[in-house]
This record gives sequence, C-alpha cells and structure tokens, in this order.
Amino acid sequence: MLSLTHVGSAGARTRLTNCFWTDVGASKFGIGVNYAFPDSGAVYWTAQITMPPGSYIVFKGRFAHARYQSLNTYDVATHAPVDGIDDVDTAPNPGSVNPFRVGADRDATHRSYTVRMYDTPVPASGRPRNALYAGVPGQTGQDLVYRVYVPDTFTRAGLTGGVGLPTPVLHLAGGSVVTGAAACTALQAKRGQLPLTSLPQSAYQALRDQPGEPSTWPAAATPVFRAYYNTAFSIACGYQGQCSGDPARTGGQYSNIDNQYMSAFVSRGFRAGPVLVLHGQLPTTPRTGPGVRRMGTGQLRYWSICQNESLYTTIGSGCVYDAQIPLNRQREYTIVTSLRSQRPSNAVARCGVAWIPWPAAGDGDGHRQDGLLLVRNMLPSQSFHHAIQDTTTPGDERAVLGPYYPVGYYTTAAVFERRGCR
Repeated sequence: MLSLTHVGSAGARTRLTNCFWTDVGASKFGIGVNYAFPDSGAVYWTAQITMPPGSYIVFKGRFAHARYQSLNTYDVATHAPVDGIDDVDTAPNPGSVNPFRVGADRDATHRSYTVRMYDTPVPASGRPRNALYAGVPGQTGQDLVYRVYVPDTFTRAGLTGGVGLPTPVLHLAGGSVVTGAAACTALQAKRGQLPLTSLPQSAYQALRDQPGEPSTWPAAATPVFRAYYNTAFSIACGYQGQCSGDPARTGGQYSNIDNQYMSAFVSRGFRAGPVLVLHGQLPTTPRTGPGVRRMGTGQLRYWSICQNESLYTTIGSGCVYDAQIPLNRQREYTIVTSLRSQRPSNAVARCGVAWIPWPAAGDGDGHRQDGLLLVRNMLPSQSFHHAIQDTTTPGDERAVLGPYYPVGYYTTAAVFERRGCR
C-alpha cells in the first residue's frame, strides 16, 4: 500500500503526496503550484503515468468528507478532459455507503469504493459500473487529476477529506498484480506538476498589444462574461472578435469535466474607478461541513468566482465560493474585487460584501491593471436551467443565466464606502 508523507514543519509548506500522486494545488494554504486557474475551494492531486500494454489500474479509496470529489483523465497533448468519474456516479463497495448521494449519512464509517481505469477510449455504449477511461489514440501516457472540493475540515491536515488518497493497484496483462512503489516503477510515474502548455509570451503580447486599442482593452466598461468552450475559441473571441459559430465544448487547461466555466476580461483602468463591484443571484448549493449529517440538494453542487492574471500565466490571485458569500433574503450577493491597497473598508462579510484580491501583477506581463474573472458552475440539478451548462451558443450567457449572471460596474473605494455597512 502506498504511504502518505507530510513534508515540512509547523508554519512551513506541507505536502500530502506519494510516489503516484503529487499535490499540486491547495491555494488556500499556498500549497502546490499556482497555474491552470486554481480554485481556492478545491484541492488537487495529479499523476503522470504510462500504463503497460493490456494493463488496467484498480483504485481503492474511501469517499472524502467533503462537498465533492472526482477523478478525471486528460489528453496529454491538449490538456482537455477525456473522461471522469465523480462521487455520486461511484458505486460504493458492498456494505459501504456513498455519502454524496442525497439523504445519505455523510459521516458513515463504511465508505469505501473501487474504480477501474482502462487505457482505452471511452466506449460509445455499454459503460461498466465504476469504470474510468484514459485512452487517446496515438498517445501512450496518461494524465490524471484527483479533486476534493471543500473538505469538511479545511485545514492542512484535512485536505483529503480525512480519508487519504485513492490507492492504485496495477493489474498487468499476464495476470500479475503490482502494488506500492513497484507499481509506480512499472507505471513510470513522474513526480512534479502536469506540463501545462500555456499561451506563449510572444503570442500573448501580439494579441494583447494590438495597435489602436485602449489601455483597458480587451475589457469592457460593463464586464462581459463568456462561456468557455475551448482555449482556441476563447482566444479568438476575446482578442480577435471572432465570437460566432458553433465551437466544440471540449475544455482544456485541465478543466474539470463536471464544471462549466465563463470568464470576463476586467481592468482597473476605467475612468469610473479601480474597484469592480458585481451583483447577482447565487444558486442554491448543498450545505456541507462538520455537523451536517445528511447530504442535501441544491441547484448546483458548487459555485465560485476567481480573479486571475491572464491566459498567458493562468495564475490565480484569489476566489470566493458559495458558502463564503454573504447573501440577502433574495440570495443576492455583492462581490468586490480590487487591489488590497484599494479595498473599501466596508468590503467585508459583516457588511454583506465578499471581496476578492485583484492580481497585484495584473496580467503577469506588464499590464498591471488587467485581470481575468472566472466563474465555475458544478453539476446543476435537472430542474435548474440557468447554469453555464445550459448555454449553447456564444453570446447567450446573459439570457440563459438570467438573474444568476453577474452584473458589474466600476467605482472607487470612497464611493463604495458611502453605501455604509448593511
């Protein structure tokens, strides 16, 4: 069995890892690598392996004490998701409970599961229970990401949701079984972060620094949120105005197959002021955490909004997720994003306002006024039809999301402070 190791001392960087899994993201605690637009409500572990021909992997794990968990596989070349299996779609072992199913005991003692991963493409039909597929024609390697969102005990010691990481058991074509360090060797497991192919600096500069455009470009005075279909379309739409057509929703940047995203270019350079205020209605999400005995329901499983630098660096500066956002009786929010030095004194939870730090480095390439907002919607219920998942055509975001679409305006800290503390 693979052993988990905590590296570091009190107050130092702490890691929870082994020869198979690398912890690359717990931005709430400054753990891991800040890339691929991390969410501070989530924790990420990755694996880079090469499965021997004819083999398969059995993952033995326990359901996390958390809001959500999943395993995703990725195309090594494009970083788009190939397949995924999340918590509710994972059948528990005999005698165990899946605590993520509505009404289930979230603190059940017996909570184990078994998932098989195959190095073959996702079948067109006849998918077996608890199966995960990682095969991409022409590729020999496999990339994986294991995610835990909002662990009940959101501390450095509790990042796995109190259950550790899924343990891989390699079954070779000849019938032999390999475990532990020998399995990592047989799988040629690599340590370190997944290789993200970001937008090259020269290409980014050519897109961002187009002649004749204002310094605030490509941001708009009223932020425009666009659904994410794939990275190429986002670049063509955002920087070249090519926003029509029927783009494929393939994802990228190691996106989560259970999430859909929309983003907006933003800028502190508008005349109205360097403070951006967002209003909207927040979808309902299930309440989780210590003391919540039964799994509830919601219009979404999870919602968050994050500030980031740019498509060039993919670095995040901060997020707020649903449970962190003050709401009024109509579930309406006020979210402010600004530099720390320009944060309004009433942009605090006790005044009914959530705050996100603006990236201090701007876009990370010299445009210090830039930012890139990213909204996540996870697993909408079948009765909720205002999620990003319901968008189908570029430009339909505001019509589809309706009151759940974030509406923003720019102002100054002094003007915002006049609203007082509500």
